This record gives sequence, C-alpha cells and structure tokens, in this order.
Amino acid sequence: MIPTAGKPRYSAGTRVRVTQHVRIGHRRWLTQFEGVVEGEGRRPVGGIEMGGKASYVQQPTLRLRRDDGEITEVALDASTQVEEVTDPAAAAHEVAAPAGAPDPAAPVRAVTNPAPDTRA
Repeated sequence: MIPTAGKPRYSAGTRVRVTQHVRIGHRRWLTQFEGVVEGEGRRPVGGIEMGGKASYVQQPTLRLRRDDGEITEVALDASTQVEEVTDPAAAAHEVAAPAGAPDPAAPVRAVTNPAPDTRA
C-alpha cells in the first residue's frame, strides 16, 4: 500500500528558518537559511536499483523562496530544525560562525591545479 501525503505542517507564505548539520567526513558543518514556504512535498529515496520501492520509500521536502529570489528545496530529516520567523530583520544572522571560520560574505577564490610542464 502506498502511503498518502499527510497534512502540510507549514502553510504557503510562512517565513521559516531551516537549520541542518551536515556531516562531511569527520567534520560537522552547520547550514542555516531562511525563506518563505512555497510548498511541501516528498521525494523518493534511493535510485533506479530500488525498482518499485521508490513508490513508498520517500523523504519529506520543503520548498522555499529566499529573499534574493532563489528557490531552494531541502530534504527534511529527523535532525533538521525548522522554526517560524516573525521578524526577518531581527532574526538575521543569529548563529555565530565558529572561531577561525572563513567569512561567508568574502568572495570565493577558485583554486586550480597548475598545468603540468609539457616542454621536452
């Protein structure tokens, strides 16, 4: 039996802040962003190798429109924190970056490997 979608937890037009901890190797990064809810959905978990299981193994998602117009769809898991924000100006940048963290507003400089010297 394929489960039906439940009632939406966040109504469209609600401003929310999403906080997630992403594990990369032995590091744990904090990601946080705000936006206005456009809708909720579900996405299949797994790939083509799962066959018909993709119909009932699904993960909830939240579609947000950020202040700059970017649309973001985030997969929600058990450790994701979603909270409603009432005043966007007062709530901006409440989470402080850890000591020694790079400035997120600084321009990103691309680092590439130099081309090998092919002269004989």
